[in-house]
Amino acid sequence: MSYAFEALPRGFSDLVGEEAAQGVWAESMFRSVTRSFGFAPVTVAPIGYAETFEQFGSAATGRIFAFEDLSGRRLALTADSLVAVLRALAGSGRLTGGGSALGAACVPIARYRRKRHRGWSQAVAVICNEADELAADLTLLRLWAELFEVLGPAAGGRLEYCDYGVLDAIAADEGLSPAAARTALHHRRRGPAPEPGDGDGGPGEGDEEPQDTEPAPPSPARFLRRLDRLSALCRGLPPREAPDRVAAAEPVTGERMAHLRTVLAIAHELGVRVEFGLDWEHAPEYQAGLCFLARTGDGRTLGDGGGYHHMVRTLDIGLSSCWSTSASVNLLAELGPVPEAECVHLMRMPSADLRTFMAVARRLRGAGYDVLEHWQPRRLGRQLRRVPARPSQWFALVGEKEAASGRLTLQNAAATGVTRDLDLNPV
Repeated sequence: MSYAFEALPRGFSDLVGEEAAQGVWAESMFRSVTRSFGFAPVTVAPIGYAETFEQFGSAATGRIFAFEDLSGRRLALTADSLVAVLRALAGSGRLTGGGSALGAACVPIARYRRKRHRGWSQAVAVICNEADELAADLTLLRLWAELFEVLGPAAGGRLEYCDYGVLDAIAADEGLSPAAARTALHHRRRGPAPEPGDGDGGPGEGDEEPQDTEPAPPSPARFLRRLDRLSALCRGLPPREAPDRVAAAEPVTGERMAHLRTVLAIAHELGVRVEFGLDWEHAPEYQAGLCFLARTGDGRTLGDGGGYHHMVRTLDIGLSSCWSTSASVNLLAELGPVPEAECVHLMRMPSADLRTFMAVARRLRGAGYDVLEHWQPRRLGRQLRRVPARPSQWFALVGEKEAASGRLTLQNAAATGVTRDLDLNPV
């Protein structure tokens, strides 16, 4: 079986011209914002050992492009942005000493996955070994506040928060470990509900627990019922009311609600639109605290963020805590107000000296224009008609007249009669 040279596997796409420029802008914008918060720039290798991604237990497992090299080593294309950045930070020695480390990258991702972009890039920012949970959560909040500001009000950006620390507080109160709590949620999502018993109380009983003289045994069913009550309680509540209502209904969550109250207050001060809910159906199967989804005004998911503490501890690379946020570069590119540079299509007439023509192009670039050089415009009229009729596009002719006068006239491609004169003499 053979394929045309320009063909790609279904789901992939090459980007050229304006489409590529949008992606370059989105990556540059993300890198600029993260750098202003002290995140070290990171670039990652396009391949790694398949085990690197599989042992992390990420969503990419089972969907990676894995293959053997000539030495029989099992390799894979980069399938997860967080894993790749953690690998880079660990390999650079930045995770030694127990201090916090920050890194940010734009990572090309390749997965077997049915979606519009099977190959795409993720912009990811990672905070490792930060001792202060509130500091990490507020850093990610302010990072997204800056991104929303750059994207502008037309994007309608907002954050949807869910505090999975509440889940762990209730699990501990029920005598369940974080792993057991996640298992109970996993079974409800993908398998049969937990069997009655274990203090379930049986059908027809109310919300009150039996008052035994001895502690009740751990109960996944009772744990899930308490989560359901909180989820229903928060549905439709304004974010400013939710922390107090949750803490009143479940006093064991008081510390988590104090944390949440601070984050929501700072978000309000920053002008970020936020929502809060306790939808446990999508709870991650790893230990996490305050997590969020970043969405556009029309509901599309731009990115997410939160804690990956339990997962990274299994990697044995010296991590005790890890927060991360990632965003789709493709979606950021579509939403972004990509600045359009002014471009001059410079036409060299046969009478123009080569050095004069190059000097004029250099002068234009020095004045801030992009310059597209046309060295042999044989059919000038046809060539001019190919200049995009946009306000940012200009054209100019270079011949004996321009060389003698030391001045160049720029003609706007979108508005006939709109011109600019440029002095060609060195400043």
